[in-house]
Amino acid sequence: MSIPDGIAVPIGGIEKELGRLWEASGDNKTRASLVNLAVYSEVDGSLQANSSTVRSIAGEHAMRAILVEADPFAEGSSAEAWISMHCYPRGSKGGAVCSEQISFRIAGEAARSLQSVVFSHLDSDLPLALWWQAPFRTPVEGKLWRWVDRLIFDSRSWEDPSGQFAAVSSIPLLAEARTVLCDLNWARSLPVRQALAGLFDTPGALAELTSVRHLELVHGPESRLTALLLAGWIADRLAWTREEGEAGDPTCTDSGFRDSSGRQVTLSLKQAEGPSIGRMTLLCGGGSFEVLREAGSDHYVTSAAGSSVTPGGRMVRAPREETREILLAELSRGGRHPLYVRAVRAVGSLWS
Repeated sequence: MSIPDGIAVPIGGIEKELGRLWEASGDNKTRASLVNLAVYSEVDGSLQANSSTVRSIAGEHAMRAILVEADPFAEGSSAEAWISMHCYPRGSKGGAVCSEQISFRIAGEAARSLQSVVFSHLDSDLPLALWWQAPFRTPVEGKLWRWVDRLIFDSRSWEDPSGQFAAVSSIPLLAEARTVLCDLNWARSLPVRQALAGLFDTPGALAELTSVRHLELVHGPESRLTALLLAGWIADRLAWTREEGEAGDPTCTDSGFRDSSGRQVTLSLKQAEGPSIGRMTLLCGGGSFEVLREAGSDHYVTSAAGSSVTPGGRMVRAPREETREILLAELSRGGRHPLYVRAVRAVGSLWS
């Protein structure tokens, strides 16, 4: 078992030891915090990996980070803690701006009392963003979530998407609508959604959206759920309804949807090496629209062609898909993701 970065401290003396750490750091360091970021994992060694992630973003988004590596299934009860700071130059003013980090390794009964570990070390009344890296388990207990402002997770790694979404979607209800669901997988799809929307800026192209007959998505090896979120977003925006196949029907995926006029829209999902979304194509009655991203490229190439549209295309910057970039964007934004739940529900049984 590896030793986390930082200074080992007694559980009951964390705040006192943080004060001593600041006293020893000198007068040229300033404490800063915009948010409480708690990160929960059940993976051995996650404290080191998550500490590295926090270090990479703290220079752009000051915080108090509370990292937890837990083993809730262990016998007995144990808890260890470490404290550290992430400091960055303050520019022309000199000195440094620092974010605090408290790291916990907890097991057994201590891990099953997570809310006590997190809540007792929050930084005043700053908002709490909880990055949940473990499976969501049912029944979902309400005490923890009532204090969470933004619940961050990544559906791309879910082994049971239908069950996981059912669990996570109940959390805002437990939290009396306080908690905002922030799926990093949904954020990952934003650039390609924007690229596709840009193809329909002209009236002629926009009219073709009522005659879409086929949607094809080519996705990376671990990004089927990213592709499904895109399909759900399109289906919801165009008022398509899911057309379910017969039980056990192997062609169920291709049966697709029905549009608002009752006409069939087929859906095809294909896996290929490359980015999370390598190609998205909509075939309409009078034209075709495509968003393409080659492996290793930092741009989407969009194109439109057909009898009813003016042929053309453009290049759209594709932001990097590293977790660091997506996480920074999520911590920096406010508001909710109103289309996320609608997109998930729009693909029906395909989410299973």
